[in-house]
Amino acid sequence: MMKKYFLTFCFWYLVLSRLAFAQTTAPLSPAGGAVTLPGEPATSGTTNTSAALPKPGEPAPTLSLEGFRRFNDPELDRLIQLGLNSSPNLRAALSRLEEARIRVRVAQSFLQPALRSSILVTTQSLSEHRPIAIPLANDRLPRFQLNTFQLLPIDASYELDLFRRIRTGVTLADLQAQANDADYQSFRLTLASDIARTYWLIRGNDTEQAVFRRNIQARDTTLAIIRERFRIGLINQIDVQRAETDYASLRVTLKGLERARAELVNGLAQLCAQDPARFSVSTGTLPGVVPTYPYAAITPEQLQRRPDLVQLTRQNQIAATQITLQQATTMPRVTLVGQGGLLSGQLRYWVAPSSATYLVGVNASVPLYEGHRARQNIALSKQQVQTNQQTYQQAIQLAQRDAETALDNLTLLREQIDLQNQTLALARRTEQYNRELYVRGLTTYLEVLDAQRTILVTEQQLAQFRSQEVQFVVALLRAVGGEF
Repeated sequence: MMKKYFLTFCFWYLVLSRLAFAQTTAPLSPAGGAVTLPGEPATSGTTNTSAALPKPGEPAPTLSLEGFRRFNDPELDRLIQLGLNSSPNLRAALSRLEEARIRVRVAQSFLQPALRSSILVTTQSLSEHRPIAIPLANDRLPRFQLNTFQLLPIDASYELDLFRRIRTGVTLADLQAQANDADYQSFRLTLASDIARTYWLIRGNDTEQAVFRRNIQARDTTLAIIRERFRIGLINQIDVQRAETDYASLRVTLKGLERARAELVNGLAQLCAQDPARFSVSTGTLPGVVPTYPYAAITPEQLQRRPDLVQLTRQNQIAATQITLQQATTMPRVTLVGQGGLLSGQLRYWVAPSSATYLVGVNASVPLYEGHRARQNIALSKQQVQTNQQTYQQAIQLAQRDAETALDNLTLLREQIDLQNQTLALARRTEQYNRELYVRGLTTYLEVLDAQRTILVTEQQLAQFRSQEVQFVVALLRAVGGEF
């Protein structure tokens, strides 16, 4: 008899396992990978360029930060990597991503049968005055002792996912994991862009300081010559005072640039999650050649690899999946249940074959009326799809505007830099001509000083233009997703 019950239990266990295998034959996407929405065919991993939104099932583009390496600056590469490895905000985003991936595995577990086992030993003594259905002449009943000894009971349950409610929940969890992955990639791109922007601001400051130091050195030599000319009586005191005033003004401006650099370095230390007191950036210059964008214009399709746009796409797909999930909640839920083990009222019969017991059944739950809650939830999910679509359209328009602004500024700045170089060459020739006239006594030192100030302003503006050029390259890299 015991063998018969055991074989019956094994039979139902195999049936439940077979049903579970039949429900899970379709491959589930790993967290962060491609996903197929319920009721829609799987699509290939190619990027959709004909629709405003990428089709569900398409994998998220891999974020690349190789565009920042095109500056060929090892110090910048080191700082970006340092920030990516040390940022607490980035670690928090990564932790949220891992949480979402665990939720996917939790959702997948509901596609498998549930088995539980325990040992039950109880004793119950019923009162002599317990209530009874039929009144007796004597109100007192004999005391009744009830003992229960249950060995290795196995409870099994498995919900038949006939209407894809569970699988839709898995799809929903997978899409949420992909949205978290896009959020994490967006943090990485933003952090790398901020580090690059701050780093090049420091390099632009270094270039401006180099301009002022070069001019201070030249003025120092000129001031020594003027003082000597005044000593021997060739010029008056006013030329000396003008030269000394201009020299002091340059030193004041240089100190301001040094102070601004210290603030930028402290900001860069914060981005890299380093102690500002121990963090430093060596002096350098702006790059001689900056990366160039290979296209004349930027299309919306080229911006779809941006992680923030990918995140909005996943959120839109999540809202669409919510519709399917809400529709599935209005359908019946069918669950197979089973129980088997050894049950006895006396300890001596606990392990006897005749103590074997089992239960097999089907439980069906059908929602009848819930105040139209399901209907309103479906309507809410559909409205969320519309909202997310409009949000995506607005976001991609803003992204295209940012990218076009950076690209247009780069084009115009390069023309402006060429013109500024020409202006600088003319200013230097004018200063040289005025200096020769001053040495011959044909003009005043005021003309020389004015020409030197023109050179200084022109060189400073040229350094600022070059710094702005690099800043717009960084902005363009961020706008198009980190790579040209």
